[in-house]
Amino acid sequence: MAATAVRPITGMLRRGLMLDIGIALGVGFVMANSYWYGYHMPRTNARDNYYKKLEEERAARMGA
Repeated sequence: MAATAVRPITGMLRRGLMLDIGIALGVGFVMANSYWYGYHMPRTNARDNYYKKLEEERAARMGA
């Protein structure tokens, strides 16, 4: 049986693991930013503007 029939796997697991972790962190960062700036912040700003408008209307009614 020839010893060269089986390729060495030394270091392949580590490289693959580092690649997988790097891709996972990169995709996670992109998805988190798309949620935060694409959904969360616009909804938060819309809510804040709504309550600011309500407060201004209330203040105008009260004469303050």
